[in-house]
Amino acid sequence: MVFDVTTSPIKNVNDRKINNGKDIILPFQIEPYSLRGRFIGLSEATTSVIKNHKYPDPVANLLAEMLVLAPCLSSALKYDGVFTLQVSGNGPVKTLLADITSDGELRGYANFDAEQIASLNLKPNVQPSLNQLTGTGYIAFTVDQGSKGERYQGIVELSNSNLVDCTHAYFRNSEQLETVINLAVEQSAQGIWKGVAIMIQRLGFAGGQGIPQGITEDEYDESWRNAAIMLGSCKKSELLNNERTPEKLLFQLFHEAGVRIYPNKPITAKCRCSVEKVERVLHSLENQERDDMKVNGVITITCEFCKTERIYDDNALMELDKSKYVYR
Repeated sequence: MVFDVTTSPIKNVNDRKINNGKDIILPFQIEPYSLRGRFIGLSEATTSVIKNHKYPDPVANLLAEMLVLAPCLSSALKYDGVFTLQVSGNGPVKTLLADITSDGELRGYANFDAEQIASLNLKPNVQPSLNQLTGTGYIAFTVDQGSKGERYQGIVELSNSNLVDCTHAYFRNSEQLETVINLAVEQSAQGIWKGVAIMIQRLGFAGGQGIPQGITEDEYDESWRNAAIMLGSCKKSELLNNERTPEKLLFQLFHEAGVRIYPNKPITAKCRCSVEKVERVLHSLENQERDDMKVNGVITITCEFCKTERIYDDNALMELDKSKYVYR
């Protein structure tokens, strides 16, 4: 099913407002030159992930950006497994991680030094730069398909002031794929974390799939420049406008060229931790290693993603050892 919004922003469009509970990846194409794009709208998933943690506002804001950027990037790939976006730095924020499965299951977490965050003396409601929070380091883009395919990883330095500019640098230098991303997040007075991103990409003119016959390279370049300018001009307030459907926003930006949208894909917040995985690890440990893990006589294992705690006292460990079933 394909909806054409070239001439009307509401033709064949459901009455769906941005971030009204519909967390989606919405593929689209800018006509007539087959420039491909993705719209990402999140609210429930981002809020669900962040609410389980007591992050300072700057850290929560940065993690929200990661949670929006991960499905934005993964949606342009063909994979069956897990796409992971990870930031590693030597600043107050040590690690940021967001991953999404090919089924649209999203999770994430941040690791930071609270004392170092406090020492920045940040002003309220002012988001510091990426480098202030992470220091020097890198962003890794990883696709893991398990036994179904090869593992791929790309890395770019944290050499820009925000995640989007670092991603632009990665595509420009590593993939040689022209890409423009506009991303915005905010927390509402009710504590809802909203996030929206729009990404457009262009293939090389030579051998580009879907480029109509008779189109010159100059026309193709001009169409890309116009689309990139329009997307770059979209303000944060426009991206996060709750009264505008994704289709209407895309029409507003690209109506002169025309926009064709495709069926959306849902995104849900879901952690992949489980009792089986925890007990598989406990099965593999020697008694001394288990004893070293105990605090007040029990082993407490907490998932970094969802903060679920699983507690094992001596009786639980004995039952585990007596079990004939070993998780594999």
